[in-house]
Amino acid sequence: MKLLVIGDLHGRKPIIKNKDFDALILAGDICDDRKIAPFYKKFFKLIKNKDFDEDFDEWLIREIGKKRLKEYEKESVNIGRKTLKYIDSFGKPIFMVAGNWDQSYGKSRIKSPEDYYSHMRCAYDLWLGDKINPSLTKGIKNLNNCMFKCIEFKGIKNLNNCMFKCIEFKGINFIGYGLSSAPEKPNKKFLKKIKDKEAKSLKKSYKKILDKLNTAYKERKNKKLPTLFITHNIPYNTKLDTCKDKESYAYKKHLGSTIARTFCEKFRPLICTGGHVHEGKGKDKIGKTTIINPGYGKQAQILIEINEKKKIKKIEFL
Repeated sequence: MKLLVIGDLHGRKPIIKNKDFDALILAGDICDDRKIAPFYKKFFKLIKNKDFDEDFDEWLIREIGKKRLKEYEKESVNIGRKTLKYIDSFGKPIFMVAGNWDQSYGKSRIKSPEDYYSHMRCAYDLWLGDKINPSLTKGIKNLNNCMFKCIEFKGIKNLNNCMFKCIEFKGINFIGYGLSSAPEKPNKKFLKKIKDKEAKSLKKSYKKILDKLNTAYKERKNKKLPTLFITHNIPYNTKLDTCKDKESYAYKKHLGSTIARTFCEKFRPLICTGGHVHEGKGKDKIGKTTIINPGYGKQAQILIEINEKKKIKKIEFL
C-alpha cells in the first residue's frame, strides 16, 4: 500500500509529484492564511514583551474589525475548499483531520478568555471539536474525516467522519486527532499561580481529550492490525516540533502536542503523521513509532510504502 502524505497547505494548490498512491493523508490547515498570517507575525512580536497581555482574537478585531475578519475567514475557507476539491479529483480516499486554520473548533461557553485558567478551559473545549467545517468539505466525495469514533471502511460512498475516529483500510487502522496548535498539558508553572480548584478543573479537561482519543482507539474492530495515527500538531518534544523562527516568542521552544505524544507512547502506532510546525520537516522516533512531518507548502509531500506484512517498506520525501 502506498500513502501520499501532504503537508500544511494553507490554501496553496499542491504539486502532486507522484500519482502512484492508494490514499492521501492530510493533517489539516487546508484553509488559506495569506490575509490573516501577517497579523499573527505582528502579534507574536508583541507578546515577546512581558508587559503585553492580550488575547489574540480580541487584539485582531481591534486591528481590522469584525466585518473584515469575517470576510477574511470566508475567503480563507473558499480557497481551502478549492484546494480540497483538487485533491479530491484524484478519486482516492482522503484521510484527514482539521487543523487550527480550518475553522472547525468545538464550542465553548467561555467567550472572552481573560486569564490563563479561562484561556485553557476555552482551548480544551475548542480542541474537542469532532467535525470538519462543512463549508470546507461539502461535496468532497472521497473525504474521510478521522475524529472520535470507530467506523468500518466500506468504500468511497460510505466514507464518513475520521477526527478522533478509527477506520480500517487495506489492513491498516487509521485514527486521528486534529485542531491542537500548542502543547495541551497544563503548564506546571501557571498551575501554581491559580486556585487549586481551577488547577483540578484544567487537569480534568485535559484528561477528557485523552480519554476520548483512547476510547476511539480501543473501539477499533480489528485490534491485530497496525495503526496509522494522524494528528494535526506533531508530537511534543521531538526533532520535528521546535520553533526555529528567531522573530517568534517561541524560538527554540517545543510546540508539539502532548496529547499526540502520550498516545504514541501508550499505544505505539506504526506511524504518526503530523504537521503544524512548518520548519519541522523530517522524521523521528518515539519508541517503535515512526514520526513524520512533511513540512509546509505546495511541494511538501511524503510517500509511505507499507509491505504485505504491514511493515514500513519505504519513506520517501518527494
